[in-house]
Amino acid sequence: MCEKMKFTYTYRSSDGERHTAEIDAESRDAAFAKIRTELGIKPIKVVAEVDGSGKGAASPNSASPRGSGALAASFKKRNLLVAAAVVLFAAVLGGVAWWMRSPNRESPTANRELPAANSDQPITVVTPQGPVTLRVAEPLPRQAIPGSRQRIEGNGVFTNAAERLLARFAEPGRVVAAPADTRPTEAEFAACLREPIRIASTDFTEVVDLKRIVTGMKREMRAYIAGGGTVEQYLAELEKRQKLEVSYRERAEQKLNDMLNGKDTRSPSGRDSLKAAYAYWLKANAQLQAMGIYPLALPDALRSYQMSLDIEE
Repeated sequence: MCEKMKFTYTYRSSDGERHTAEIDAESRDAAFAKIRTELGIKPIKVVAEVDGSGKGAASPNSASPRGSGALAASFKKRNLLVAAAVVLFAAVLGGVAWWMRSPNRESPTANRELPAANSDQPITVVTPQGPVTLRVAEPLPRQAIPGSRQRIEGNGVFTNAAERLLARFAEPGRVVAAPADTRPTEAEFAACLREPIRIASTDFTEVVDLKRIVTGMKREMRAYIAGGGTVEQYLAELEKRQKLEVSYRERAEQKLNDMLNGKDTRSPSGRDSLKAAYAYWLKANAQLQAMGIYPLALPDALRSYQMSLDIEE
């Protein structure tokens, strides 16, 4: 059994500030994977505390995020609430994951014990269109899903009402439309969490992404319940997190519109106003993308300005 090492990792919170924390893992690759999958954090750098030379070594998976410039002071002030909520939520989930791995913890009570989802091997089924391979979905963190909205919204992806409810919160800052089902009971959710989600070889890329994200949310929910939480408490956390993300994006969009319509008294006038709005659009989108929130669209006025920059260059 490999001896665990201590690693120091650096990450950037939603307000653009750098933070440093520690984690134990068998290797740098394992540490990087644990930070991404268990804590939901995209590390900038993962460093072993001591190596042969006495200095930490950066993980090969580390990378500088896009849009490293800090947002304007007013924008940073507005996102403090969202930053605190995201960091706190990640810390709570990290503590739950550590508790579950601890060999000295007590077994969960019978009414909270939820076995992990089955990890069957791929299977092949015959359909009127021909053979289709089904494999168990691998978890994916919540993130924006590019592509056609029609392929992931409605009643076509999930047949289980509990999974459809979770899918509504799959994308940060945007609700995935789903049928208005009767809210599943706690027993129905418990049954849902025991069953894996399968991906068909014929699924569109958007559908695959959605199934993988919901798989990750089911894993997160199992850990939350095993740590003493309830289904309703977890759903309440999802709703609160989604509202904060929606509010964060709406404020960014409103500020951009105010700059373009001359309602922002702090913005310059004339062509300089387009320059300032374009710079804000770039910075705001860098911050949104760092949080997994889908970016602001490029307004027509800024599209023309962007084209003029390309021509001038």
